[in-house]
Amino acid sequence: MDQCTLYEQILGLSSPWLVSSVELDKSQGEVVVQVELDRSAELVCPRCGNACPGYDSRQRRWRHLDTCQFRTQVVAQVPRVECPEHGCLTISVPWAEQNSRYTLLFEAFVISWLRAASISAVSKQLRLSWTAIDNIMERAVRRGLANVPDRDTTRLPVDETAFRKGHDYVTIVSNDQGQVLAVEDGRSSDSLGRFYGSLEESRKLSIISISMDMSPAYQKATFDHIEKAHRKIAFDHFHVAQMLTRTLDITRKADMARADRSMRQEIHRSRYTWLRHRKSLEGQQIRQIRHLSDALKDTGLVWYLKEKARDVWQGYRVKGARAAWQEWIHMARLTEVRALASAANQIETKLFGILNAMRFRASSGLAEAINGQVRTLKVRARGFRSKERFKRAILFHYGGLPMAPDPHG
Repeated sequence: MDQCTLYEQILGLSSPWLVSSVELDKSQGEVVVQVELDRSAELVCPRCGNACPGYDSRQRRWRHLDTCQFRTQVVAQVPRVECPEHGCLTISVPWAEQNSRYTLLFEAFVISWLRAASISAVSKQLRLSWTAIDNIMERAVRRGLANVPDRDTTRLPVDETAFRKGHDYVTIVSNDQGQVLAVEDGRSSDSLGRFYGSLEESRKLSIISISMDMSPAYQKATFDHIEKAHRKIAFDHFHVAQMLTRTLDITRKADMARADRSMRQEIHRSRYTWLRHRKSLEGQQIRQIRHLSDALKDTGLVWYLKEKARDVWQGYRVKGARAAWQEWIHMARLTEVRALASAANQIETKLFGILNAMRFRASSGLAEAINGQVRTLKVRARGFRSKERFKRAILFHYGGLPMAPDPHG
């Protein structure tokens, strides 16, 4: 097998394309593979596929996988056709996508690297600019979204994450298999509404549960777009527990301000002890809570009801859960602790979603896990220059899309 035939096999070429020469340029550290098109080949429009007359040709270069230690370039005179419908266009080549400066095999190689390493590391190792890597990632995501098989949308966790410091957010919609389905600008009702608007009516009807925080915006979007949303919106254990621990910390700070000055340092040091689950407390921590309960009466009451709420969530079946929560709400109001009464009012208002979460065993745990991974991604990427790049990177890493190109397909 001669070198021209070898590279034809490597690039997956067949008639009317052929490799005419292979040259080694040691001074540039490159192998140049010259590809030609048979002059008798019929030219077709890359959009409609109809036969068209040739217009002219232009030389183009694509980076290919390295040959040993040498960078490899594929070079070809690519014809342009004059299509009556679409105008003057460059024909498609079998080894690369339109508007790409890299072969399909090279892009597949870059994608495999990006799965395992940071953009910075890939940039240094493969001697590519961040813009070049982002363009490869953009084509990969577009290809993945075009070819993605139907993914499960019956149970949807929804969460938001910050793009940068401040109030610039994106909304992330995923499924209960941990696949990101959409990344939308902002965290408003329109943000989630755009995702719902992209779904077919049959998919909307098949939705069983939608786990979210207690954001009024996400609730509004769901009520506007999803039939029987009142039975599908779920406020999971994480967000209820988060609200109660925040209430407990507010109460502890208020108690500390009223306590004797000599105790304030000890009260401050106990802040994490109060937030822990009672079954995880060790002997010293139990004694600390008992010792401080006399000085922090409101904090002790809130801590007790925080643990009581955990018991309600874990210990009651759905049929008895409503009555158990209503009893909890009544007890919380009787304490006359302002922050706890406010939390009780919110739980009463959101009780339908809490009961849905208990009934469906719905959780946004995977969404929170994705959120944590996205924060790691931001650190690895050392910041994104644009929100579009950030959204694309989330879909690339966590979308579960079939993004690697088929060099022979």
